[in-house]
Amino acid sequence: MSTLSLRDARRLLDAAVEHAEQLGVQAAIAVVDEGGHTKASARADGATFLTLSLATGKAVTAAGLGFDTGGLGEFLAGNPALLAGLSTQSGVTVVPGGVPIVRDGAVIGAIGVSGGTGGEDEPIAKAALASLVTEAV
Repeated sequence: MSTLSLRDARRLLDAAVEHAEQLGVQAAIAVVDEGGHTKASARADGATFLTLSLATGKAVTAAGLGFDTGGLGEFLAGNPALLAGLSTQSGVTVVPGGVPIVRDGAVIGAIGVSGGTGGEDEPIAKAALASLVTEAV
């Protein structure tokens, strides 16, 4: 089974920071392994103090559930009991910006981004993932 290396986590982090800067977003980025443990993180100058914990929560949620947090709110809206249950779990974040990292059909981690105000978080995370794929993980 593949794992998320520190090198790959740093590549993801660097790509996300670069994309956020191009968009003018003062973002925080967190990359976690399959167990939700932080492998790499950064908070841009000027980003609020909450952004890093939100980015980490998004990444942990995406890694734990195996899908983007962007669609999670929509999915959970149809199941209020599940929404209530997940909302009480420490670290679970039900807002866009968390994307799982999948290799060979298995979730090996996730990236979470926070700080955008107009829906930039998830595209920043996905741009970082795309850069990792082009570098032939």
